[in-house]
Amino acid sequence: MSAVLGAISGVASLTLITLIHLALTRSAESPGDQGWLPLAFAGACFFVLFTQVTSNVVLVRLSQATAARLRYELCSKIIVAPLPTLESVGQYRLLATLNNDVGSITAALASFPSVCANAMVLVCGLIYLATLSLPLAAGTILMAALGVAMFLGGLRIADKSLRQAREDQDEVVKQLRAMVHGIKELKGNTTRCLDFVYEVLLPADSRMRHSLIRGQSIQGFSHSWGRLFLFIGIGLLLFVWPRLATVSTATLTGYTLTILYLTYPLDGILGWLPAYHSASISINKIEALGLMIDQPERQSSAALPNRFRSIHLQDITYQHQSHGELNFELGPIDLQLKAGEVTFIAGGNGSGKTTLAKVLTGLYLPATGSITWDGREISDRNRNDFRQLFSTVFVEGHLFDRLLGIELQQDRLQHWTKLLGIEDKVDLETGRLHQHKLSRGQHKRLALLVAALDDRPIFVFDEWAAEQDPGFKQTFYHEIVPELKRCGKTVLAITHDDRFFDLADQVVKLVDGKLLETPSENTPANQDIRQLSLHTETSRRAA
Repeated sequence: MSAVLGAISGVASLTLITLIHLALTRSAESPGDQGWLPLAFAGACFFVLFTQVTSNVVLVRLSQATAARLRYELCSKIIVAPLPTLESVGQYRLLATLNNDVGSITAALASFPSVCANAMVLVCGLIYLATLSLPLAAGTILMAALGVAMFLGGLRIADKSLRQAREDQDEVVKQLRAMVHGIKELKGNTTRCLDFVYEVLLPADSRMRHSLIRGQSIQGFSHSWGRLFLFIGIGLLLFVWPRLATVSTATLTGYTLTILYLTYPLDGILGWLPAYHSASISINKIEALGLMIDQPERQSSAALPNRFRSIHLQDITYQHQSHGELNFELGPIDLQLKAGEVTFIAGGNGSGKTTLAKVLTGLYLPATGSITWDGREISDRNRNDFRQLFSTVFVEGHLFDRLLGIELQQDRLQHWTKLLGIEDKVDLETGRLHQHKLSRGQHKRLALLVAALDDRPIFVFDEWAAEQDPGFKQTFYHEIVPELKRCGKTVLAITHDDRFFDLADQVVKLVDGKLLETPSENTPANQDIRQLSLHTETSRRAA
């Protein structure tokens, strides 16, 4: 509708030029015979105003709706994309795409209706010029075509610089994010801070800036040069054409006025082409990130599972790869979890504990082996349903500022906030979480609160107690874990606290991605694991 209104407005504006031309020619031929022209001119002015205002209002609504829809679709693709794909893409690239590429595509789409309107005006204007003089119209089209061709050539030359600027922008966003997250480390070391600013951040920003300046300067020169061809055409029309053929003053006046008016819609179309070019770069960037081509994961059913009997991992392996090279391999793993049991996963840093937890919870797809859930093998058809069994608190987990997908129960909320000592961090009426000035331990306690209120059958804690003070560490092992077990929950905790191993039903230890031992009884087996763990660490240090 915006394009139609814009086209009508353009035609009405062209009507104004026609009326002005008619008034000039008639004033010379019959000065007194112009009674209807003022009324027609006033009516055309009012109609142009009405159509332009209406078209702009529609265009604003369209552009905002387009931006919202594009963000929603891109966010939907990110949400359903496999986790390893998103991790390989990187958060900074996703943020750059959501903030900048969406804006570029939206700007091009939002301006498209006005481009259609300008194209309509150009067509109507050329038709009007052809009615005045067909040879002059052909010459005008030729000059305009030469100008547009040169402008498009300039865009192609600028393409390399603009694409490089878009790649450099990812690096700038990456370093800005690093600055925000690492501000404590930068403030605590002046040399590191200066190196980061002058050796990392500013060079990355400088590369992006120079690429943008080079590309946009070429675009600006091409735009001006292409537009100049229209005035060159007017000069030829006024000074050369009368020497070659006979042409009336009225025809020259009509051509000059019309061409001057048509420079506006043509300028609008030429000005839109860089935006279209930027949008194509953004679309290619999105496709390169894999967000357009990844097969979405199957969504879960409406009825979420609330219980299970057992989960069995059989011959599970998983591989971390970077640039086609194998960095780390987990497995083969054989492990069984039973309802209502507590399992601890132990092991040194880099041994694969978190990777195993992500494979177990369905966030990572194993390379080989199978996972069965109450005798049913996990596949693409039921993997997302399987994930709904777990309430997770990972080390790198994010904490939202409100309880999402959780029905607020005041008694449960008060119980857990009191147990975790975070009454002042939660609005008991609304469930809002106050995240200002949180320590890492408080952050994890709030994350545990959310997991407890989510009330899934299986709880996964990734080194939850590692950043807690001794009092809350005791609370976790002697109060929280036993309470969850009494409620029939299954607990899987990644931990280094071997003095609490006797609280688990089974303890498994990972060394370099391999399962060292899976005892079924806690008391004697845990002693064996402690001795074996100590022996292994001593041998590795000696080596």
